[in-house]
Amino acid sequence: MRRLILLFLLAPLASASSVARLDQRPFSLEVTPACCAITFTAYILGVFPLEGRFGAFAGRLDTQGAGGTARAEARIDAASLVLDGGPIEQDVKAPHFLDVSHYRDILFRGAATVAGAEVLSGELTIRGVTRPVSLRLRQEGGTVLAETRISRSAFGITARPVLAGDTIAIRIIAPLPR
Repeated sequence: MRRLILLFLLAPLASASSVARLDQRPFSLEVTPACCAITFTAYILGVFPLEGRFGAFAGRLDTQGAGGTARAEARIDAASLVLDGGPIEQDVKAPHFLDVSHYRDILFRGAATVAGAEVLSGELTIRGVTRPVSLRLRQEGGTVLAETRISRSAFGITARPVLAGDTIAIRIIAPLPR
């Protein structure tokens, strides 16, 4: 189990009556930058938010409908990271943070029971380190939102502990199929 999906969607919201519900009929969803986006928030000095996103990723969510399971997999190109903080972006890609020249992929693989589908549990791999992670799921209109917080130090990213902060909030928003 090793695939990451951390996404943020800028797709139009559809009415609830015209889209699949996460806990109803089976569906599959391809997660790509065309329909979704992966965003995160790091906290400078543990307080001041620094927003970022990934521009290249591919993933899939498959559900079996009511009473079944949901499975998700994703691969993110770590070098596609974009930060709103300008020069900090190259520092985060450098060997003392993500080390994108040696660890190109961030991976996630997870599963959940569809009945209630409130948590997608799985494994996240960053910099070759795999840790369990749980994404809280909820449906908002025609989208699925998944959120989690991770400790970057748990993945061996320990540079600048005071300045960079340890907590990273991850958001995933994807459209439900019609």
